[in-house]
Amino acid sequence: MKFLITMNMPSRNNAIHQIICEYPASGLTDFCDALEKREFTIVEEFYKNNEVNFGVDPYYSVGLTAVNYRYVGKVKELGGMTSANKNRKYGD
Repeated sequence: MKFLITMNMPSRNNAIHQIICEYPASGLTDFCDALEKREFTIVEEFYKNNEVNFGVDPYYSVGLTAVNYRYVGKVKELGGMTSANKNRKYGD
């Protein structure tokens, strides 16, 4: 599953550093559990290509990256959020 991670650290040219990554988790809760279990979690990092044709996956892999949970400010699932998910209970 792909996630967008907002880090509590600046990037080269911005005050905000974000990472698009993929991790074998069933959802946000599962990914957060994985982040809590160790200081570094290995994820596959992706960059977004805004010039691709519609219907083509706009992400391409740039390899593996180790994410330190201490610098994670926010995590969001990429895709898969529908109106059916709005009534779902979180954090249970």
